[in-house]
Amino acid sequence: MCLITYFDEQETILFAVGELRRLLRKAGIESTLQYNEKLKESAQDEKRILLVTRKQYEALLNVDKVAINLKLDGFAIVKQGSNTWIIGEEPRSVLYGIYKYCEIYMGYRWIHLNQEELVHASLKEELVLSIFEPSFQRRGNIIETIDDPMFINSLIDWGVKNGHNEYFFTFFLWEKVKAYVAPTLQKRGVKVTLGGHSLQFLLNEIEIKSDKQENLQFITKDKAIQEQVIQKIVDICKENEVISRISLWPEDVGIGEKNGRDFMSSYILFTENLNKLLKSSGQSVEVEHIVYNAGLSWNMLERGNDTNVSSDVDILFAYWGRNYADSIKSQEINQQRATHALKDWNAQVIQNGRNLTVLEYYSDHFMLSELFPPLARRIDEDLKDYQQQNITGMLNLIVPPHLKEHSSEMDKRYPWKWVQHFNNYIYTKLAWGEELERALDLYFQSYQDSKKFKRTFLLLEEIIAPYTQWNIPLFPARVVDPEKVTNIVEVQEILNYLQKIGQFFDEWDFTEVETLLPIYSKDNNQSYNSEEMSKFYFYYVKTIAEKTLQEWLDK
Repeated sequence: MCLITYFDEQETILFAVGELRRLLRKAGIESTLQYNEKLKESAQDEKRILLVTRKQYEALLNVDKVAINLKLDGFAIVKQGSNTWIIGEEPRSVLYGIYKYCEIYMGYRWIHLNQEELVHASLKEELVLSIFEPSFQRRGNIIETIDDPMFINSLIDWGVKNGHNEYFFTFFLWEKVKAYVAPTLQKRGVKVTLGGHSLQFLLNEIEIKSDKQENLQFITKDKAIQEQVIQKIVDICKENEVISRISLWPEDVGIGEKNGRDFMSSYILFTENLNKLLKSSGQSVEVEHIVYNAGLSWNMLERGNDTNVSSDVDILFAYWGRNYADSIKSQEINQQRATHALKDWNAQVIQNGRNLTVLEYYSDHFMLSELFPPLARRIDEDLKDYQQQNITGMLNLIVPPHLKEHSSEMDKRYPWKWVQHFNNYIYTKLAWGEELERALDLYFQSYQDSKKFKRTFLLLEEIIAPYTQWNIPLFPARVVDPEKVTNIVEVQEILNYLQKIGQFFDEWDFTEVETLLPIYSKDNNQSYNSEEMSKFYFYYVKTIAEKTLQEWLDK
């Protein structure tokens, strides 16, 4: 029997208490609950787990306390005799703490979505004091064009169990899913950012007709419309307390040099005005602006000499066009420019006391396509590089595949939700300072032939990741879009690349996969084990590479 003691009836604390009781029971340990405003005695031989925020812990009397300093979202697990303290900097990190406690002491694993594994159920007693703190303040997913509340809720549930604290929605997606996902977010105490390429949605809401190019220019032209858009955003923020940040981006089209000179300054001013009105209306909602090379427009990513960095709003940095085979320190000319821009914006942000967050495309099936590379080593190196530069946050974008007009039934059943998750998993673990090898060992723990599959995933990164080097030369097409390409001189290099992918899988026997394909659908992943899902993934990559190779040859 175990006694769970808690000191606050705040919603996230109560959810943490319920989760701890559920997980203990699943491991064969019954528990009783005790709510204390002040610490009360328990039976001398009774094991007790105490859930408390750091400030509450420090205020307790007659307790032999350990000195603990925690960063945002940090937590500590302290064992003192029969007592185990789970101490969080805030309620959300108390919840993180109970999941980590259950992982360390009872062998719980949350590797795949909608799966909760209990590897062993014997309590360990070795740990006396451990402090856990994330490497980045902002950690989570940007969710685009995924009108699937069940999938989003599974992302949130899994993400919080592994330490996420933010989910980013476009305004129009939020309107579709908020009734289903807001309760999931609120009881876990995680943040919601609204924005993205949502200006058209907001203009429709205030009944303004325009096209994308006009939307891009509205920031510099029409103050009256700006005020209506801002008021609409304020009204939306008042509807739900889980909304904590606005990150409204220009439409996803480039802006030419002629109109680009004043664009960024006007856009920053717009976000500052939005920030002021939100604050004056009593909303504790932060605002940021994006710097992003939309349509490969460098003047939307690089800071002009006459563009001042705001002291009031934060920055989200997104470089579209990375070669994910190379680091951000690569000497390739485009990467050099992007890295220089990042360092420039971040230096100014730090000087002004603001924060910069990097958006990465690790789970973006448009950027990476169905020739989707595992990116374990790239993510590991990226996060170390960003941490060295004192980047505040890292967010991972999740985008489903772009189905073409004449997509086959097989294309429609591509298991993208499972495939994208490997990169999301690695990113999530490493954002809390986990070592890459440890994260990989945990991921492949359930595989019968873990060494073979781990080796294959790492080799696939080397073979597939170079695909992304053609995203800029072929823009707006990708290697998988030969029908859209009109002028390219590197065809033979692309053909060699696609052939190499197909050949990599020649040693694999896909007979079992081909027998399972007729009953496979993209939403029944739980009917298959990890090795079977991996083989589905390999089979699709091989098939898509061979199909795309033939399409290039037929051009």
